[in-house]
Amino acid sequence: MIGIMADSHGQPDTIIAALALFDRLGCERIYHLGDVCDSAHPETAADCLRPLMQHRVITLRGNNDHALVASRQGQDDSRLPSQVLDYLNNLALVAEYQNGVFAHSLPFARELGLSCMIRDMGVAEIRRFIDNFPHKILFRGHSHVPQITWWRHRRLESRSLKAGRHFDLKEKIPAVVTCGALISGLCMLWKPADNGIELLAL
Repeated sequence: MIGIMADSHGQPDTIIAALALFDRLGCERIYHLGDVCDSAHPETAADCLRPLMQHRVITLRGNNDHALVASRQGQDDSRLPSQVLDYLNNLALVAEYQNGVFAHSLPFARELGLSCMIRDMGVAEIRRFIDNFPHKILFRGHSHVPQITWWRHRRLESRSLKAGRHFDLKEKIPAVVTCGALISGLCMLWKPADNGIELLAL
């Protein structure tokens, strides 16, 4: 099982709660899809990153994480030690595992560069994902609203996700899954063996 979280926005307690939940569920791999930190509260960055590093969470860069680095590189800021900035600066934009693709917002880092973190996932972007990743599931954060979108009978269908309900993706791949936000008390469980997902409430 894979644990997925996103958009903690500088609140370390939500990260710690999600990690505890994933540990109880026996997750062998955990992803954080970015916006670990909040650019308005740099003083919480180290506390947010510490549990992720301790648990070897695969962490991707969100726009807030990038904003912290971009606004403070070369400055002496006691709230952001150099090791925190270095860690944030080296976060990847996209990761893949089995048939999952993970990104903060869009998976098109090669084409869009850093703007892939802030551009939204509209119809054109969903079609592009389907064309480029026809056998994959995109797990993304950024918009905070948990939902799934898939291609069915030559049109897109979407469904909101509710906490505690299992959702079967077997017949819905390729699909785009927006995972919900830790600041709203939400994270996600993915079972690659049967392509099932479940939105979890902390």
